[in-house]
Amino acid sequence: MWKQLVTIAFLLFFIVSCGEKTNVEQNINQQKQITSVQKTKPSEHKEVVVSKPALVAEKRDWPRIKQLGVIRALKLNWEQHNSLPRSGVTSRLHIELFNQFAQQHQLTVQWVNVDDLEQMFDMLAQFKADIIPRHLSITKARLKTMSFSQPLMLDVELLIGASTAPIPAKDQAITVHLPSGSAYIESVAKHYPNWQVKLISENMSHEELVDALIDKRFSYSVLDKLAYQTLQNYRQDLQSLITLPGRRKLAWAINQDNGALLDKLNDFIAVHHIANSMTESRHIDLKIMQKEKLALRVITRNSPETYFMWRGELVGFEYELMQEFAKRHQLRLEVIVAQSYQEMVQLLADGKGDVIAAALSKTDSRAQQLTMSNKYNVVAEKLVSHKDSKAITQLSDLAGRRITIRKSSAFWKTAQQLAQQYGAVVVAADESLPTELLIAQVAKQEIDLTIADSNLLDIEQKFRPEIISPLTLREGIEYGYAVRKANPQLLTALNAYVKKEYRQLFFNIVKNKYFSNSKRQNKYRAKRIKADSELSPYDDMVQVKAREYQFDWRLITAQMYQESRFNPKAKSSAGAQGLMQVLPRTGKEMGFTDLTNPKQSIAAGIQYLDWSRARFSKNLPLQEQVYFSLAAYNAGFGHVRDAQRLAVQMNLRSDKWFNNVENAMLLLQQPKYYKKTRFGYCRGSEPVNYVRQIQQRYLSYVDIVQ
Repeated sequence: MWKQLVTIAFLLFFIVSCGEKTNVEQNINQQKQITSVQKTKPSEHKEVVVSKPALVAEKRDWPRIKQLGVIRALKLNWEQHNSLPRSGVTSRLHIELFNQFAQQHQLTVQWVNVDDLEQMFDMLAQFKADIIPRHLSITKARLKTMSFSQPLMLDVELLIGASTAPIPAKDQAITVHLPSGSAYIESVAKHYPNWQVKLISENMSHEELVDALIDKRFSYSVLDKLAYQTLQNYRQDLQSLITLPGRRKLAWAINQDNGALLDKLNDFIAVHHIANSMTESRHIDLKIMQKEKLALRVITRNSPETYFMWRGELVGFEYELMQEFAKRHQLRLEVIVAQSYQEMVQLLADGKGDVIAAALSKTDSRAQQLTMSNKYNVVAEKLVSHKDSKAITQLSDLAGRRITIRKSSAFWKTAQQLAQQYGAVVVAADESLPTELLIAQVAKQEIDLTIADSNLLDIEQKFRPEIISPLTLREGIEYGYAVRKANPQLLTALNAYVKKEYRQLFFNIVKNKYFSNSKRQNKYRAKRIKADSELSPYDDMVQVKAREYQFDWRLITAQMYQESRFNPKAKSSAGAQGLMQVLPRTGKEMGFTDLTNPKQSIAAGIQYLDWSRARFSKNLPLQEQVYFSLAAYNAGFGHVRDAQRLAVQMNLRSDKWFNNVENAMLLLQQPKYYKKTRFGYCRGSEPVNYVRQIQQRYLSYVDIVQ
């Protein structure tokens, strides 16, 4: 009977969720009509939303731009969801750099999102925008219709293919798939006239292009070397086959005959030495960074305690503290992600980064190797055990108990002392296992005990009720930033920052955001739902909006319960708001400015879920779209795509969620898997539990309310 009910429920869902293609396309097109405006001021960033009809065609020279106080800039839709920055030049860098230009001239940036380069060039030619601040190749054809700034960097173009693709012979005729509107078309026609060019949509991201090569939908394509190197950070399934002749100058494009704006841009670019800034070795101090307007390069780890991506936002305790430090010293922040303590130290010594901010405890051995700042955080060393394991009330209870810890961990010395003094058995963990995964192994009772700092334990206990800390082993462990000995100015500035902010309002807000151990409110409603009762106080609103987007309203209600427990004022520590827990930036991009308003929150949540579904629809069976969309809503589209690719490597199906992609999702907590992904670390258990719990509640609603 229950299996029959499940089958009926799924059929009901598929009927209402699989609407006409034209309706889905209309919804997508409606979203494409939204453009976001980001106000850039010296001390804050504020976003406003307008629609495309407000983009009046007007040829604006520099005096007119200054008079209006607004500069209109174009960017691609698919570039809004960038990968986790590791190294290389990304669209995020250009966006941040242009925001600095606007800030310098006290201008508001009106960001206009478009689908592809052709649309981008058309809007510039129609004077509906003033600038394209992205890495565009300067070509003869483009110079006929637009002007370019000074080159921001030089690059070469590469013929790429899957790792198994053969290298073409010199005169071999091959088929190359190239984005329409790209400069690659001109390069291929000039240097390899025997190659046949087939055009593809420019709104295909680099990631999707590589996927098409791996799936053998395409044989060859062309990419800039910078883009290729960024992909190589985490993908081993593609290769560079041929370097095309010549070097490309990459620059920003503006309307022709706008000499004053061009002069302002060139003056700005001249003082920014950004070419390969993420990889160049340099040994300079703070004042030179400020004088030459260089970025502060922070070395850290991709982990829940330091720096990670959540729903498309870069977050993390260490990241936010260093972001504020850079802002106060009028520096742009760049993040270098390392895989181990040894790699962080090497990057610092080689001049590839300026400061390590990665929850480093100030030990005697590290003091001999690194120059460390004053303490900016204090934690305790805590023993971690399973709640059902044999009780530990004093140190003597550790006799014979097994403590698993990495030798490179600052806790290794403590574990050795426990072995010598109290008879504990110390087991060396695999060096690739971070502490959060050792805690996960304790939760699953795969290992007996481990040791963690109090901050990380606070995070893990929110998600793992099975773990407890029976003993505090050491108090007052200090964390510090690490710099090179030759950087006294940077060290002095960090110490001044720490002295001013430690345990003050800003520091406490950021720390509580990530480490507060307040209990989640998971109580079910006291009133039992009956067949003739409402599922929520917002059923009427949900039914109307869900019908518009071809969703079963009971599914949306189940999701709303999971997100907010029907509390319209709910706000997460990461800033998500309202019944559907949408981030303000995401809401504004879709045209919603008050997410505490139930009507707006419901509309924003459903529209975002529909947008996620549309991104998956071309790759997934209809019955799977809902699960993938829910997972993307919770963890972000990029993390789910990472899990799909990982599923293929594990010989699992990438088009089925349960027992396939969800299994791969769980592995994105492990460095050996997430360091090879585009979006990096993800607490995979969250989206896995999220989808399962919504599915179960949805089926209950279907049973109760027909």
